[in-house]
Amino acid sequence: MVEKKRRITKENAKKLASKTGSGAKRIASAPGRKVKQKMTTLNDRMLAVQWTPKKMINEYVRFNITGVFNSIFAYIVYELFYWINLTDTFRSESAWAACILIGQIECHYAHYRYTFGSAANYLASLRWAAMIYTTILVLSTVTFHIMVAEMEIYHRYAWIINTILFGFVNFAFLRWLAFPPEFDKSTLHILEEE
Repeated sequence: MVEKKRRITKENAKKLASKTGSGAKRIASAPGRKVKQKMTTLNDRMLAVQWTPKKMINEYVRFNITGVFNSIFAYIVYELFYWINLTDTFRSESAWAACILIGQIECHYAHYRYTFGSAANYLASLRWAAMIYTTILVLSTVTFHIMVAEMEIYHRYAWIINTILFGFVNFAFLRWLAFPPEFDKSTLHILEEE
C-alpha cells in the first residue's frame, strides 16, 4: 500500500492554524466525539507540516538548548528576588512567581527567534505564550509551594524539579499554540519555492 503524503499550501496553513488555535479552549470542554474530531484536526496539521518524531526530537533538543539559557536567566532573576525578599511568609514562592513573570518575555523572544524560527504575528504569538506561561505559572507555583512548604524540599532543588516537570508541557503548548509550525520560516520558504 502506498502511503499518501499530505502537503500543506499557503491557504491551508492559515486555515489549519486558526482551526486549532481558536478551538483550543473548546477542546477541554467538548463532548468525547468532538474531542476526537479536534484531535484529528491536530493530526491533520501534523501530517500537513510533516511533523515527524525525528523533527519533534530535533525541535525539543533546540527548545532545551535555548531553555538552558532561559533557565540561567530565570535562575538569576529568582535569586535576585529571593535576596530582595518580597514577602517573609512566602519568600521562595514569590521569588518563583516573579522570575516566571519577568522571564516570560525573554523566553518568548528566544523561542520565537531561535528555537522555532517563527514568522507568525509576534504580538499574537506573545499573547498565546503569555496565556500558556501564566497557566504554567499558577500550576507550577502550587507545586513549588507543596514541595517547599509541605514536603520540605530545599528551595533550590524544588526550583530544578519544577523546571523539569513543566518543561515538556511548556514545549508542547508553545509549539502548537504560540508558534504554529504552519508559520515557521522554513515551512513558508518551501511553500514559496513551490
